[in-house]
Amino acid sequence: MFGTLKTLFKKEETITVSEPEVYDPESNSHPNPNFLTDKNKIRLLLKDLEQDSPLCTINFESTDENFSSSILDVQLENSQIIIDELLPSHGNHLIAKEHSVKLSTLHKGINLAFKLDIIDTGSSRGIAYYKTTIPEKVYYPQRRSSPRIQITSLNIPFSGMSQRTQSSIGGLVFDLSRTGVGISTPNNIVRLQRGDLLKNCNITLDKQVINFDLIVRFIKTSNKGIRNTLVGGYFENINSKGRNKIERFVATIEREEIRNRKEQAYISAMLD
Repeated sequence: MFGTLKTLFKKEETITVSEPEVYDPESNSHPNPNFLTDKNKIRLLLKDLEQDSPLCTINFESTDENFSSSILDVQLENSQIIIDELLPSHGNHLIAKEHSVKLSTLHKGINLAFKLDIIDTGSSRGIAYYKTTIPEKVYYPQRRSSPRIQITSLNIPFSGMSQRTQSSIGGLVFDLSRTGVGISTPNNIVRLQRGDLLKNCNITLDKQVINFDLIVRFIKTSNKGIRNTLVGGYFENINSKGRNKIERFVATIEREEIRNRKEQAYISAMLD
């Protein structure tokens, strides 16, 4: 897994970074078929999320601000989920006060959301993590969805350098969001660890070179028969021009997903 958390969670981590719309998993105005309430189905879904490791959006009742985190581990034996610390960092102070969050993310082209009650806090290598209980229901509208547009098909190159080892790292963009990026690299000869800083990183979107630093949050060797290491993290030291370009690029992908959903829904309605 990623550095010292390997012995703690005894899992390996993949990276899929995405930024979803926010839904309200606590809405009880009427029975909603888009909610999962079956315990076994929820557990299977959460294990899928653990494997895919998408970037998640965290919300609090007291503020409209969005925070980023991820699911580090799903422990079925004790019905717990472990999530990463929040970024921006002041979100961690809100957790200490409110002890309850709403998590939302995108999984296989479908937006999902659920509420989590924080029951314990820990840290590894100076990075906080939180233990929560597995939710009793999950907002997960499974019908009339469309596949995600895979960033890997665009063959966007990535390069950077580990500040800790001074070794260079290269690869292809695996996934992208407004706040972070995932890359696939042929191997992990750089020996990255969770919390490492990659300096002088760059990717090219529509012929525009975007420079930034990257805080590493995920490291995993691919389990799909390809000897690649998947690395993901959050942007640091990125200028407004680069951030705006990424936001426009991600927005284009999201619009394409919405357009595909509408087309699929129209075709389905015509066939009914």
